[in-house]
Amino acid sequence: MEETREEKSKGLKEAKEEIVRSIKAERGKSEAAKAADADREKAIAGTDFSQLAKERGISQKISPFFSSADTLPEVGPVEEFNKTAFALAVKELSPAIEGPNAYYLLRTRQRREPSMPPLESVRSEIEKRLKETKALEMVSQKANALLEKLKKEKNIKKLAAEHGLKVEETGWFVRSAPEIPKIGVLQEVKPGGIPISSYQPVPDRIYAQKGNLYLFAFKESQGADMERFEKEKSRLQEQALAEKKQRALQKFVDSLKAKSRISVNARSLEES
Repeated sequence: MEETREEKSKGLKEAKEEIVRSIKAERGKSEAAKAADADREKAIAGTDFSQLAKERGISQKISPFFSSADTLPEVGPVEEFNKTAFALAVKELSPAIEGPNAYYLLRTRQRREPSMPPLESVRSEIEKRLKETKALEMVSQKANALLEKLKKEKNIKKLAAEHGLKVEETGWFVRSAPEIPKIGVLQEVKPGGIPISSYQPVPDRIYAQKGNLYLFAFKESQGADMERFEKEKSRLQEQALAEKKQRALQKFVDSLKAKSRISVNARSLEES
């Protein structure tokens, strides 16, 4: 049973605070970009980063050595940050880089070339990964053999009992669900993408999730509840209309953002 709640549409009057907030945020972002570009020009002219930071009342940070795959905690997952950092030569200044909440200027102080660590220092890790890889290969081979047997016999409970494996039922879920009950999110495909039905009770392959391998077998399906749909049709239509109005409002806000110059009379919005 799903819990449903009606979504109310917003008119211009109800949305005025949202519009003003969006425009102010866009304006603040634009001002921050201009400030970053201005500071870059000063840095090119010779002003030190520490002086620029002091003038702006912000902090200057020197990062530890990091790889292109690392994420700096103070920056977060900003792809352009790492991409630019590793393209810079020593002492070269970057353009302003946009992040979720800030703009960044980078200058490479020192670069450490990739090096191969001594074998003894990584031997245990290599051995561990080799064992894990070999174990996964063996389990995959066994799982694929069981899959072929399941396609012929069509009895997953009998097959599991013969090989000391456990069978669990997922319970009901819709094909559009983001994950499968008792399993979670599959690495390769969403639940609706698994080719399984009364016509094809066993998929063509095994599936993996967090190091576990799964064999699926179809049990039963349930058609759409048309009686419930008829009862809730009017509510669903109203909800769809509300969502359409919300999208139209968002499009209007986006069109305001796209203008090169925006003048906002907050008072007139409040009085409308």
